[in-house]
Amino acid sequence: MSRKQAKLLLYGTLTIALSLGTQGITLAEDSAAKTAQEEQQLEPSDQIPMTEIEVQERRKQELVIGQTPTAEGVTNYVVTRSSTGSKTEAETKDIPQTVTAIGQKVIEEQHADTVAKVLANVAGVNTDTGVWNPNANLNPSFYIRGFAANNYFFDGLYDPSGVAGWTGNLDRIEVLKGPSSLFFGQMQPGGIINYITKKPLTEEAYSIGLEYGSWGSRSVSFDASVPLTQDGKWLSRTIVSTDHLAQFQKNVHNNHFNGSLIVQGQPRNDTTYTFQAMYNHYNLAGGYVGGLPAIGTIVAPYRLVPYDANYYDPGQRHYFIGRALSARVDHQINDIWTVTSAVRYSGTHNDRRYIGDERWVDGDYTTGKILSYYSWDIYNTDTYAWDTTANAKFTAGGLAHHVTLGYEWSRYKQTWPISAGETLTPVDYLKPVFDPKPAAEVSPWRSTSKYRHSTYLADTVAVSDKLRVSGGLSHASYAQTVDDTGGSVSDTTYRVGSTYESSPGLTWFIGYGTSFNYNSSQNIRVGGQPVGIQTFKPKRGRQLEGGVKFNISDKASLTLSRYNIHQTNIITNLGTTADTDYRLIGEQASRGYELDLSYQIKPGWNLLAAYSNNDSTVVKNPQYPAWVGKQTVAVPKQTFRLWSTYEIQGGAWQGFGFGGGITHVSKRPFDTLNTTWVPGYNVMDAVVYYKANAWKYSLNVYNLANKKYYAAQTGVSVYAGIPRSFTLRAEREL
Repeated sequence: MSRKQAKLLLYGTLTIALSLGTQGITLAEDSAAKTAQEEQQLEPSDQIPMTEIEVQERRKQELVIGQTPTAEGVTNYVVTRSSTGSKTEAETKDIPQTVTAIGQKVIEEQHADTVAKVLANVAGVNTDTGVWNPNANLNPSFYIRGFAANNYFFDGLYDPSGVAGWTGNLDRIEVLKGPSSLFFGQMQPGGIINYITKKPLTEEAYSIGLEYGSWGSRSVSFDASVPLTQDGKWLSRTIVSTDHLAQFQKNVHNNHFNGSLIVQGQPRNDTTYTFQAMYNHYNLAGGYVGGLPAIGTIVAPYRLVPYDANYYDPGQRHYFIGRALSARVDHQINDIWTVTSAVRYSGTHNDRRYIGDERWVDGDYTTGKILSYYSWDIYNTDTYAWDTTANAKFTAGGLAHHVTLGYEWSRYKQTWPISAGETLTPVDYLKPVFDPKPAAEVSPWRSTSKYRHSTYLADTVAVSDKLRVSGGLSHASYAQTVDDTGGSVSDTTYRVGSTYESSPGLTWFIGYGTSFNYNSSQNIRVGGQPVGIQTFKPKRGRQLEGGVKFNISDKASLTLSRYNIHQTNIITNLGTTADTDYRLIGEQASRGYELDLSYQIKPGWNLLAAYSNNDSTVVKNPQYPAWVGKQTVAVPKQTFRLWSTYEIQGGAWQGFGFGGGITHVSKRPFDTLNTTWVPGYNVMDAVVYYKANAWKYSLNVYNLANKKYYAAQTGVSVYAGIPRSFTLRAEREL
């Protein structure tokens, strides 16, 4: 796709969206005109002071529990509110930064059973090089706008331990793009990923689902919402799923058990409680299953390596157990102040064994042999997180304010009590036969701890009905230890910006934000001998972003943005390995523009589009000057996602729906010098479904054209994309 074609696509989509949105704008304008006319008819004595209007509006926004059937993202694709961009529920059009949310309807229609499949619907997000097995649904790894983004959050709480990729209990996934240290502390400048979990339904409801898919895959799921009291002040929801998922590689399968329980209560109108527990138990094929050597796939001789080859013994398993507990209280103190406090614990246990590799012996394909290695690791993680936020809405000096202040703290610890490895006999690349598991020497490896805490203060001021100005300041600290060595760093970051609603639903925005990230300490060497430890100031990120948002609840959500991100203070060694000379002079930049669109064209007809054009490069690196100007490894220049479905609303065919989509990913660099590239690809998917009484049947078909492509990569290998496949699902409400 050429730059000219990309611009035509981007501007064309925006034009279509705005033209389709004319009806929504007209409705909003009619409503506004009617309201203005009614206000003019009031007598002077009936005019209500500004502060009293604020109080009445606040009382209309009382705390609630549960999920209503018409909640955003449930009946259509549109989500216009978010808690990620401002630490409180707010309209995304009032946030001077891009926030994109993918809701339940998209997840269910696409049968997006992995986080990676969900995030394929978000512009500027792509798979990172750290993925183990993209089909195992464990330890997902992503880039946002060209920067690694692996600091995950669950319902706004920091949790890097929560690496399980289960989507069955997710209401939506929200992505805040760009530096976000104001509310989320130490992080990369690309952005953060926030998983928002499902809440109990307000009415009693039960459903069970059965699935069957390609290569013998099958699963069962159960969802039950049960009011715990007759007055509906205490609600619960239990979601359980179990599956046996087969991969297209021979004898490779993964088993998952997932369960969650959430209880919400509102004993008083001004207070709500939320308690949640989650459990994951996986039995996975061990290692980088499906990883293929670059030579013979993307490097000549092409197509030498079979597309469905697997150089890891599927009999070696990775056992994963994940546990999480969380609690939250929301309390509305008065018509101005609301306080939210939440805590979360999560822990994981990994017992991972694998036999295999994906590299040629001596890097030479003519040997016909692939290396083989035995690895056994047991490692555990524990994360504790706490966040308390206070929000106030009031009028001062004739201006309406929305103030947010709070404190965040977390502790993450990872231990490796067992680590073992041994080199084994290489295997034939066409008929691999693996050595049996050896009795390797076992020893502990390392222990890592990370501590984070931050305080933040932000204010959004309504200068007029159309113009809002916002600003915020945060001071955060981060400390890290690996075994007995480590360091700490702190920094002050901020975000400023403004939004202007030029017409109902159409808002222009501009924002500037900063972030910071930890620089690991380095060993100082003189004459090849270590003489000390050198610590560094943090890496710093900054972003200038501007664009337009078009939001009308239940109708449309569009963000068209242009951004420019820079990360500085990257460690560079101007010396040698034997005589080091570390300096903070490295710099990376990411520039581009994006479109995220979700639109309800008419009842039953929904459209999602996401387009990204990204230029992520090394700007400065005196240690490796050849890297300057080169595109970031694994980051595509362009991505495009289009998905649309239509459900017949009446007549004999009522309840019948159909649709599909296309995914385009341009070529990606395989190495830092951009000498080798992973080819781009286009993949088409489709869905048909039928709703009848309490039943729903659906058939998803993926990769309709059965394209052969490489969907992900590591530093030494690529992963073959899934061939044509299907999932047939039957679901019944009980």
